[in-house]
Amino acid sequence: MMSAMDPSLQEIVYRSLKEDYAAGEFSPGRRLDVQEIADRYRSSKTPAREALCRLMGEGLIEPHPDGGLRLSQYSGQRLVQLYAWNMSLLIGLVHEVRLSVLKRAIEEATPSVLHPTPVGISRAIGSLFLSLATATGNEFAILSVSNLNERLHYVRIAEVQDFSDAEKEVRTLTNLSVTDLQKSMRRRLETYHVRRIERQKGHL
Repeated sequence: MMSAMDPSLQEIVYRSLKEDYAAGEFSPGRRLDVQEIADRYRSSKTPAREALCRLMGEGLIEPHPDGGLRLSQYSGQRLVQLYAWNMSLLIGLVHEVRLSVLKRAIEEATPSVLHPTPVGISRAIGSLFLSLATATGNEFAILSVSNLNERLHYVRIAEVQDFSDAEKEVRTLTNLSVTDLQKSMRRRLETYHVRRIERQKGHL
């Protein structure tokens, strides 16, 4: 029997969905339906539907053209806009953070061991960006960057074609051996995002 302090079944399904989403368990484009989610997490359809509605509100899933749901598809101009907003937000945050706090934020987010998988790369990038937001102490910045990380998670997974190149990019973003860390970090963030924006524009 559940106590008043126990999470609801809907909350349990929601948390489990988010954990599997972060672990890269879902395939972009593949159709999901409520019954499948209910069966996966051993619940009835109502908690599964409510959990999926929460993820839809967060921009992580969307209606599938053939019915049911799928991971939200970010590509083309939509992805360009998402990258541009992510870049502007992060550069602005770095500008506001004191040097000592910025250095600590980067140190805390630098992985001692980088998991050699696309999911590991995406998580490392997301961890760094969230650490930059957390360093500001602004709860709205933290929520915004966290949601952007989740929206871009599967995009970042798909981007990893060569692990050595991806690892080098992570190491560059987290390099502290520079004269002007704030200026260097803003330039790195711009380079990281502009490279992806230009790549998308080339496909338009």
